[in-house]
Amino acid sequence: ELDLELAGLGSRFLAAVTDFLLKIFFTAVVGLLALMLVALLGAGGLMERPPTALIAVAIAVVYLVWLASAIYFEVKWNGQTPGKHLVGIRVIQAGGAPVDFRAAAVRNLLAMADFLPTLHVLGALLILLTPRRQRLGDMAAGTVVVRERAVDPGADPDAEFAEHASDEYAFTAAQLAALAPADRTVIREFLRRFDRMPAKGGDRLALRLADRFAEKTGYPLREPLETARDAREFLASLLRDLEAARRHG
Repeated sequence: ELDLELAGLGSRFLAAVTDFLLKIFFTAVVGLLALMLVALLGAGGLMERPPTALIAVAIAVVYLVWLASAIYFEVKWNGQTPGKHLVGIRVIQAGGAPVDFRAAAVRNLLAMADFLPTLHVLGALLILLTPRRQRLGDMAAGTVVVRERAVDPGADPDAEFAEHASDEYAFTAAQLAALAPADRTVIREFLRRFDRMPAKGGDRLALRLADRFAEKTGYPLREPLETARDAREFLASLLRDLEAARRHG
């Protein structure tokens, strides 16, 4: 089970206002620089009576830049924009995995649907009334917005995982590249919880995960994994090499 604290309307509103003000600020700066450039080029008359088509193009460009910036930050900053980072909330997929480009694009494209009819009143009502506090974009993208809490991470379990790794398994860069960031989380959380799982259930899950990641990485097993101990060694070795690849870029 994954325990997540959903972000409320207040924190999401504050994050949205912060992002909006930042966008307005940078748009104003860029617009001022553009006006100065036009004046230097001697085309000031064009700005005194700008044609309708030019105004429409300018609005479209601003919208696309704002949309692209929201998608960029949510993908590159692991579900956060500057406003969300300031408030301490984050967008993730409903299952707990990090948000990807598709989900970020869908939820931000549909943000206009929450805004246009009633100036975000629809989005606010959906956040208040839906069980997962999702607006339309979140429902379509399969995402939720959660709060982050500062907690003591405790001892680093990497050393414990390394004890179960084996030199028998070594993964190439190409094999590791076949895994997504969410796969590392799955492996790490399984190994962390393995000792607390019921014996039979944990053993079955270890073998299933090992088979899944052997297939996904294309790792050539010398012989099928038959015991949970072998599967645990395989998964711990895979996590060891994943962590080494992350440390060395």
